[in-house]
Amino acid sequence: MSVPDLNHFHCPPGAKVILELSGLPDKLATVCVGHVRGRFVVTQAPAVPDTGREALYQLLYPDNTAIVRYLHEGTVVGFSTQVIRFIQIPFPLVFFTFPKKLESHDLRRHPRVACCLPGQACVAGADLAGMVLDLSHSGCLFSAALPETTPTKAPAVAIDDDVLLRCGLFGQSPDTALAGVVKRVSLSGRRLELGLKFRKLPEPAKQAIGSYLDQALSVLS
Repeated sequence: MSVPDLNHFHCPPGAKVILELSGLPDKLATVCVGHVRGRFVVTQAPAVPDTGREALYQLLYPDNTAIVRYLHEGTVVGFSTQVIRFIQIPFPLVFFTFPKKLESHDLRRHPRVACCLPGQACVAGADLAGMVLDLSHSGCLFSAALPETTPTKAPAVAIDDDVLLRCGLFGQSPDTALAGVVKRVSLSGRRLELGLKFRKLPEPAKQAIGSYLDQALSVLS
């Protein structure tokens, strides 16, 4: 965990945020509307089922405490805050106090987001069809099943070998691939798993991965 400088606070309008409101057991997903540095942060009121709406509104009273989390450039940023005011007209909005400090969890140093995405890796002179099983901004886990007739002829993959990875999620054209390096190799029977670290990500791939991780924010601790 690191404590970023408040000068680096960056939660633009439209950013997805997760609220943990004192008095409610569940995390609530909503969207940032904006902020005025040093004064307040504004979000939309979380959308909840009709049966829980009144309970939520009753807890949005001034000075009730909350924790706000959002994703910025692959890092989950969180801060403690208090409700300033909840309004319903002209739109349901919640005003929070501006954070006094920030805490962050770098996705590159924490468990990756589980997924199951078809892909292809070119490494050690072999083209391997398989699946991306987890993902972060810095790398992924790639798994491939070797043919039944050639389990002993697995490619001689070594740590720090170069790899080219193709995956539809990354916003690539069919003839492009992400460059990476092998950081972990595991061979069990016919199953070959490679822990990969990305090299510099092209902007389309960076945006595509960021969007995917953003959608996973609600399940990040």
